[in-house]
Amino acid sequence: MTRHAPEESGIYGLCTADKWIYIGQSFNIRKALLAYLSGRKPYVLQWQPRQFVFELLPYPARVTRHKELVASYQPVCNRKTQSAGM
Repeated sequence: MTRHAPEESGIYGLCTADKWIYIGQSFNIRKALLAYLSGRKPYVLQWQPRQFVFELLPYPARVTRHKELVASYQPVCNRKTQSAGM
């Protein structure tokens, strides 16, 4: 999975075949993905993501697009982190 993740700015999503688990945004998509796969963010891994998608976007656009996608797809871990104030 990580070899296909670019070291560029954008948004990314982790999901299963039928559920969005997490949608994030970062200046380095590969670095963000490695943080999840290394176990540093176990609340995402407990859902056992099987697919990874991304969209390359510069900083100002990625923040707006991230908010749109989270509102639209409501990933389970985004709801958890928002309600916890993280």
